[in-house]
Amino acid sequence: MAIFLNIFFKTIAFFLSVVTIIIIISLLFTFIEDRNEKFTFLFGDENSDNVIAIIELNGLIIEKNREFPDLTNPFIISPSDIKNSLDSLKEDLPEVIIFSINSPGGTVSASKNFYDIIKNYKKNNNVEILFHTKELLASGGYWAATSADGIYASYGAIIGSIGVKGPDWFFYDKPKTISTGIFGNTVETENGIKIFSNKAGKSKDIFNPFRKPTKDELNHLQNLVDKIYKDFVRVVSKERKIETDIIINDIGALIYTSNKASELHLINDELNINDLISKTVKKRNLKNYKVIKLINRKNSLIKEVFYK
Repeated sequence: MAIFLNIFFKTIAFFLSVVTIIIIISLLFTFIEDRNEKFTFLFGDENSDNVIAIIELNGLIIEKNREFPDLTNPFIISPSDIKNSLDSLKEDLPEVIIFSINSPGGTVSASKNFYDIIKNYKKNNNVEILFHTKELLASGGYWAATSADGIYASYGAIIGSIGVKGPDWFFYDKPKTISTGIFGNTVETENGIKIFSNKAGKSKDIFNPFRKPTKDELNHLQNLVDKIYKDFVRVVSKERKIETDIIINDIGALIYTSNKASELHLINDELNINDLISKTVKKRNLKNYKVIKLINRKNSLIKEVFYK
């Protein structure tokens, strides 16, 4: 018994230590929340007025609450942060802004907001905006990218997923027992459990996993997804000059390599980011220029903590 208690208390102490470290790091993120970003000189002529700015983005596109920063923030693309980053460029007045983005997508509202922020910024500023991905640009990430003047990708990057997926509805038919353990939840079914709930309003308990969805509910959810999908297709068709029928019937919601995406006109060309900068300089016939890049200190800090 003494050995068991010794191991038990050591295990508890270990987990408490981990929790304490996480809390300290979270508090540190809170402390630097308003000082976490700045643009730094990369290369070129540091005194040049011809500025190319790079903003690096990685993660899911989600509206996050800046009042409660946490460890996931460095892996989230927040439209509010993007707007702040663009606002911080007022003094530099770049001729070109390149979003270096790797994202599988995100929520519909945040992706649309990201798109609108870029469109509004272009409307109010004389600047060319380009998107470039080294690895992944899909779903809501691609939706946002269509706001740009051009989309580019490195060799081997994955692009596409022009589609919308609603939440899954898991129905446990005739649930018998439900257990929760350290390795997850388990459900045994077969007439064992009855579920009662107080609700008002038809379908207020939608997504209740202990009853079958009705036909009307499934149709309603499908209509929601179809409406958003039509908007997505319309945006891609307008911005990328691709026929709607081709998007729906030929491209679909599949993902493609950078080479195939270029053939389908989903991107402008297959280029690494350095070649994209060179192409931009040549296109604008810039005799001198400087490249600056956004440094996210939170992202750098978390890499120091977890990837050393």
